[in-house]
Amino acid sequence: MKIEAFSEGKNLDAPEANEDQFLVLPGRGYAVIDGATDITGQLYDGKRGGWLASHIAMQAVANFLLDPAERELNPERLIEHVSAAIRASYARHGILEIARGDLARRFGATLTLAADLGATFRFVLIGDSGLRIDGTEVFINDTELDLVTASLRVEAYRIVREAGGGAEERARVGRACAFYGAAQLHPDMLPWLDETKCRLLYERSLAWCRTRFSAIPQADIRLVLDTGVSGQAQFANNTASPLSYAMLDGFEIPLPLVRVIDRPRARMRSIELFTDGYFKPGAAPALDDWEAAFAEIERVDPEKIGRYPSVKGSAARMNTDDRTVVIVHL
Repeated sequence: MKIEAFSEGKNLDAPEANEDQFLVLPGRGYAVIDGATDITGQLYDGKRGGWLASHIAMQAVANFLLDPAERELNPERLIEHVSAAIRASYARHGILEIARGDLARRFGATLTLAADLGATFRFVLIGDSGLRIDGTEVFINDTELDLVTASLRVEAYRIVREAGGGAEERARVGRACAFYGAAQLHPDMLPWLDETKCRLLYERSLAWCRTRFSAIPQADIRLVLDTGVSGQAQFANNTASPLSYAMLDGFEIPLPLVRVIDRPRARMRSIELFTDGYFKPGAAPALDDWEAAFAEIERVDPEKIGRYPSVKGSAARMNTDDRTVVIVHL
């Protein structure tokens, strides 16, 4: 057996702020965990909610894997175990009831887990961190929510560029559109967007989304375009929309949003777990290949407004997102 693991935070000057975590417990399991960035800016003992969520989830998953009573790896019991740990943290910080009633105040994390059950592996995917088996089969719970949101940023870049704005102006306006939506002007959009240009941006984004995501109700698309990232929590842990997604946030997760895959160990050669800071997998199950794929994407689309649209981009010492990969050669 050979194991490779790597994690790097998006802010190269603040590696301690990395909200990704990974777990390597040979004979028990492997995991990657991605803390959701808390856009409220709230700090808890000097840490953001996403950082807390990923650390709490990592420790809770480790404890669960090491518990002899949980060797069968029941996904519902795993989710409740991690959720209880997150609720305990809310209670310690005096926000349990606030978090219960306000989705925006919850900590959140994704999880992709490969549990070693001996003759089989059980994979559990919660959120949009990914899995690849034998270098070919890729599994990601992607609801396209981020792409709908990213359309706002892409169109903002286009409009500001057409008006003569530079890289700094494009980044500022694009970020404001992605995070706050285009239903109304935000101060960070000025002076590059006025009411007329904001409506144009909205209609361009809507047209692009309707063409690309015909199965998603237009009302859901409009809700995302209205509110951006700040409104995405409305789709968390419910099955009301094709855009709905799962998140470990301390409360109930509908099981239809959780993917569970069982595979015989003898038929597998490699397992790769990765967070969404990698926009495409490596050419082969090797860390060098994953990093080569990352470098290629940074070369062809660093701002993430072309081939790899995203709600964020890279600039100077700030990459688009934290990234983590764990590779297990069986």
